[in-house]
Amino acid sequence: MSKIEVLILGMFFGFLPLVICLVGTVFFAGMVFGTEVLGPWTLWSLLPGVAIDVVFLKKWVRNAYRMNSKILAGIYFFYSVVAIAMGMGVPIFNFVLCIAAGIYIARKMHFTGADEQIRRRAFKRMAVFCASVMVFICCLITLLAILGQMIGYRFETPWLSFTFTLPIFFAIVLTGGAVLVLAQYWLTGAAAKVTFRLSRPATRSKA
Repeated sequence: MSKIEVLILGMFFGFLPLVICLVGTVFFAGMVFGTEVLGPWTLWSLLPGVAIDVVFLKKWVRNAYRMNSKILAGIYFFYSVVAIAMGMGVPIFNFVLCIAAGIYIARKMHFTGADEQIRRRAFKRMAVFCASVMVFICCLITLLAILGQMIGYRFETPWLSFTFTLPIFFAIVLTGGAVLVLAQYWLTGAAAKVTFRLSRPATRSKA
């Protein structure tokens, strides 16, 4: 693996315990003591995550392409929820995740020396998985929009003005959701194919 690849994998695995510790602390403290107790002190919750990284991060990076797929799926799902929260309900960062997933599966197929049939099947499974996660994200966004009383909300701009009636709301949800899911599927597959093609010349030059 190149240094850049090691760095990216290190960031992917390294941020996980940090985010879990921070989010867990904020959520627990907010639920038990109220949000008024939250402050800069919550950053101390990162220390357990740092300790976990010191002990396990090198091993995780070294075994990145041999790791159990169910564990990786759980990590991807967790990051997807965090990404939608960071985007304040707009799944911008989720597209970054699906591209990263496509690059990962391509590199995994490259290192394992998988044949074309296995490689195509793996690319398709990864694309379907990422699209499935996006379906969940779209359902989550829809639920939050309903709970936020978006139905009946008046949308006004200098160029457009309308009310989110029930038919309009679900038309936007279904159309937008379909576009997001298909885009997620296509981007994952495209990232995998392009990455694998770029990996092959490096193999030939070493031979």
